[in-house]
Amino acid sequence: MNGYLLDTHAWLSVQRGEIGSLSADLLYRLNDLQRQGKVYLSAISVLEIARMVASGHYDLGISVDRFVAEATEDEGFRLLPLSVRILIDSTQLPGEIHRDPADRLLAATARGHSLTLVTRDKELLAYARRGHIHALKI
Repeated sequence: MNGYLLDTHAWLSVQRGEIGSLSADLLYRLNDLQRQGKVYLSAISVLEIARMVASGHYDLGISVDRFVAEATEDEGFRLLPLSVRILIDSTQLPGEIHRDPADRLLAATARGHSLTLVTRDKELLAYARRGHIHALKI
C-alpha cells in the first residue's frame, strides 16, 4: 500500500478547509491521491477528535459521527482500523519515540501499511528523520 496517512490535526485542517498551513503542492498531491483512494486516516484519530470534542477543547459544529461519515463517504478518506498487529507493533517500535500512545499508533500504522505520515508533530518528524517512518511536514 502506498499513500498518505493524515495525523489528526492534518485531517482536521483538510476536512474543515483550514488549509492555511498546507502548501499548494501538498493540497494538489492530497487531492490526487484522494481520487486514487490513497489518503488514509487511523481509527485512533477518531478517538482523539471525539475526546477533544467531549472535553470542550474543539467544536466541529456537527457530531463526531457525522464528521467521520462525511470524511469517509464517496471518494473521501479511507479509515484504517486498529488491528491487533498495529496495537502490538505500537509497543515495539524501533528507535526512540515519545510515549504518546496515539502517536505511537500513528507511527505503527504508517509503518505497517507503508504510508507517509502527514504531520507537523515535531517528535514524529524527528522519528522520521531517524529513518523509522516516512513523514511529510505540513
